[in-house]
Amino acid sequence: MGPVETLVSMTATLEEIVKEDPDVIHDPQRLRVIAHEVVLPNVDIRTLSRWVLGKNWRTATPEQRDAFVNEFQELLLSTYLRQVKTYQGEVARFLPLRGEQKKGQAVVNAEIEQPNGGPVVHAIFRMRKAEQGWLIYDVSVEGISLVATHRSSFSREVRNGGLDKLIARLHDLNERNQQETTEEVIVESKSN
Repeated sequence: MGPVETLVSMTATLEEIVKEDPDVIHDPQRLRVIAHEVVLPNVDIRTLSRWVLGKNWRTATPEQRDAFVNEFQELLLSTYLRQVKTYQGEVARFLPLRGEQKKGQAVVNAEIEQPNGGPVVHAIFRMRKAEQGWLIYDVSVEGISLVATHRSSFSREVRNGGLDKLIARLHDLNERNQQETTEEVIVESKSN
């Protein structure tokens, strides 16, 4: 399966899950499980983390690298789950690959059509070929790269306080996000 087909398959699986059970959009715990089963296997979180940390990756210890990967993955997962809650039937259309692709790398363009007729959102998925297939290592939406955005802010943080401080801040942020999710589930269950 090529890079475009990988994205089409992942998206189709997610759309089918939502079509079969629209209420899943409002169930953070089930969404987390789905993300782990459907989305994360298609993301190269280690390469993404390495690119985000840039030169700080090279000086990090193996323990710091692992801790950063874990906390950064959790941050991305929480962000993704918050976005899913706003899903209103948008349709992603992945465009065929154009021009020469570097060996083992691909850039996949996508257009996300809004159900209300709003402007089309342009996204770019940067992917690399791995043993298990094509994996995403960066996403740009309307020209704003996930890697570049986080690299800029994280680099400044590491420079000012060190990598361990950044990892600790991400850990605290992830714990707060988990707490908020738990509180949402409690409120949802009480209202039903």
